[in-house]
Amino acid sequence: MILKEELVKILGASAVVDKPNILEKRASDNSLAEPGRFACIVKARKTEDVQKVVQLANRAGFPVVPSSSGIHFNGNAVPKMGGVVLDLSRMNKIIHLDEVNKAARIEAGVTWERFQTALEERGYRSLMPLLPHAERSVVTDWLEREPPTVHVTEYAEPLLSMEVVWGNGERMVTGSASHVRFGQPDCFADGVNPNGPGAISFHKLLQGSQGTLGVVTWAIVKIEDIPTLTKCLFMPFDKLENAIEPLYKMLRRRIGTECFLVNRVNLAAIVTEEWPAQFNEMKRAQAPWTIVMVLSALKRRPEEKIAYEERAIFDIRDAFSPGMKVLDTLPGAPAIEKRLPVMLRKPWPRERKYWRHAYKGGCLPITFLCTMEKAPSFYGPVLDTAGRCGYPVEDLGVYLQPLENGRACHLEFTFYYAPDDPSERERMVDIYGKVVGRLLDLGAYFNRPYGPIAGMVYRRNGDYAAILKRVKKLIDPNCVLNPGNLCF
Repeated sequence: MILKEELVKILGASAVVDKPNILEKRASDNSLAEPGRFACIVKARKTEDVQKVVQLANRAGFPVVPSSSGIHFNGNAVPKMGGVVLDLSRMNKIIHLDEVNKAARIEAGVTWERFQTALEERGYRSLMPLLPHAERSVVTDWLEREPPTVHVTEYAEPLLSMEVVWGNGERMVTGSASHVRFGQPDCFADGVNPNGPGAISFHKLLQGSQGTLGVVTWAIVKIEDIPTLTKCLFMPFDKLENAIEPLYKMLRRRIGTECFLVNRVNLAAIVTEEWPAQFNEMKRAQAPWTIVMVLSALKRRPEEKIAYEERAIFDIRDAFSPGMKVLDTLPGAPAIEKRLPVMLRKPWPRERKYWRHAYKGGCLPITFLCTMEKAPSFYGPVLDTAGRCGYPVEDLGVYLQPLENGRACHLEFTFYYAPDDPSERERMVDIYGKVVGRLLDLGAYFNRPYGPIAGMVYRRNGDYAAILKRVKKLIDPNCVLNPGNLCF
């Protein structure tokens, strides 16, 4: 194979894998995407390796699909037009922890398990999405706009700046780190403000681009001190709309650290320890909707801070929401109030089946952004559309994650299904298209359009798609990076 020979020349034989059984495993993921076909997997160890592969792709005209996680869920790392998979999992160094500025520079292959373990040894933790898979890349999750469960991040996201190899093979660093000379022994994060002067806006361009514009090799991300004291509270509600106003009141007072709203299906999936026997019992024991709020304090007068925030929650309950309950624990889940804050600051344990897959083996999440008061107006139509398609709506999971102190929210409808059943997969394809179409008609904003959603979104936004294609032409003129995704 001529392509393999060329790749071996520039990276060495150990970096190029083309065994059929390994390629078959990498040809699909945990989504409904059709399996892809590609020539080989190329394992990079440094940025220069990435550059060499992308430059060769431009000369030889083959696609490159970046991949840095041990597991994928959305089909965006499945090769759709052949070529090679550029595997960044060997680029897994935690390069530097900046304890003064509370930031870490990490390579793209660093997983949540590796990162959190290293941080805990130094007394720190990372902002995290809701219980991520242990093998997921930290950088990939932030590039894919996963929402952090910590809602008080204001407009500053966990991802601060990064290094990227564009589709034309050029290398670039965003933020103030872009002014540091390449090859200098000092860390790029040391002595610079990642959000300071420099090409800072470019990292926004890369978020949600699914590897179609550039290959991120390292990033600077936020870290925080581990709280010295926490308290977990649960607020059950019979209806989604009844939970929204109390949630707004708490967020506007900046109460709590981790905070989210889930329905009984997702809550049971998170707290169930013995599958499958305990799950249905746990689901029946929970209220239809529950706000999970973790109060946290650092070293300075932690007891007083926790007491103040708890009193504020009770004031909101008494003044604004008569009948609202505040619980110290959950029915049928002993000591969950102690376990859950710890769980939320770690990835899902590797030894346990991933919580999103434990119920039926697979799940299809449909996610978008909206304001919190509009969430109930989407919930009813989703139930109606899914029910008409034959989906058992009692199995539908719902997750609402407040963003920026409640200015907006990430709303996720999770359809649990059996991925090994062909009829189930076929039904999910039908549900997916119809639910997304209904949501688009209602004004849902899909900030990360995966798979078929991309075509539906960009057909309705032709001018925006045209601008994106012009940008793509500038930085990936030969369209070598992950073709077939978004509108490219």
